[in-house]
Amino acid sequence: MLNFLYCFDKNYNIQAAVSIYSLLENLDENINLYIIHQNSKELNLPKKIKDHGNLNSLNIYDFKNNNFIFPKVDGAHVSEATYYRFFIEEYLPNSLDYITYLDADIVTVNNPARIIGEQINELKKSNYLVSVSSELQSQNQSLKLKNSKYFNAGVMLIDYKKWIRKNMLDNLIDITNKRKEDLFFWDQDVLNIYFDGEYLELSKYLNYKLDSSPYQEKEKIVLDKEVRLIHYSGKFKPWSLKGIENSFSVFYQETYRSLFSFKYHLADNWKVNTLKDFTKIIFTGRIFKISYPVSLISTVIQFLINKRK
Repeated sequence: MLNFLYCFDKNYNIQAAVSIYSLLENLDENINLYIIHQNSKELNLPKKIKDHGNLNSLNIYDFKNNNFIFPKVDGAHVSEATYYRFFIEEYLPNSLDYITYLDADIVTVNNPARIIGEQINELKKSNYLVSVSSELQSQNQSLKLKNSKYFNAGVMLIDYKKWIRKNMLDNLIDITNKRKEDLFFWDQDVLNIYFDGEYLELSKYLNYKLDSSPYQEKEKIVLDKEVRLIHYSGKFKPWSLKGIENSFSVFYQETYRSLFSFKYHLADNWKVNTLKDFTKIIFTGRIFKISYPVSLISTVIQFLINKRK
């Protein structure tokens, strides 16, 4: 049975719920779901998730910080939760063998079980600890890596037995403390420093990164039929106003509509930017190229009102 892991806090409760629901809806088998959360009392997963037929077990853990200082998260679009995966051996059962970690900005569009199973078999045959997806990234030079490769850590297949044996928690904390001034992509940089190119290449269909340009004319979106997990890894997330304008946001927003009783999910830390963007799409007429324009207008107005409170 496949095991999936999410790590997030209250700032990503809705996004994670959308991600989890998309996963459950596309599977044809039961899975175990593990969540490490900043405060589970602030997490209220929808009934559609808790009672889903493909959910074998739901295991939620409160993260307990032992005075670890999370570098460079103040004022960033990420929080300390991005580092929680370092601590998995303190929460997850030792009996687990392989774990698929997913960021909360992942949306499942087709059943990933077969490809994940194939990747796990490859990982078993190898000496590697993780399977991850390389990306073109100059960050490997900034981090002074010996290997030219750099990976995106939004999807990770983990050999959990090896993770424990290699004492990964201590190793990752040690790197974080020694190299914190060099970090730009937070935990992802730490993981790349540790592995330094020593990993199994993950299928691109399990971490399919979408274009995050802020505005595209609405057109029919056609994904390669092999794509399983799409990753909104860019700057303009599908729950920001600029992201909603991007036609690729349809995968996130449609799943959100299936899970909640609203047309749009809008979440942005920058009220002024949202107001500016909203004014632009109204006066340029772009609002009428977006699905459910009246609902979007209502959502934005409510968002701006709530931001004033």
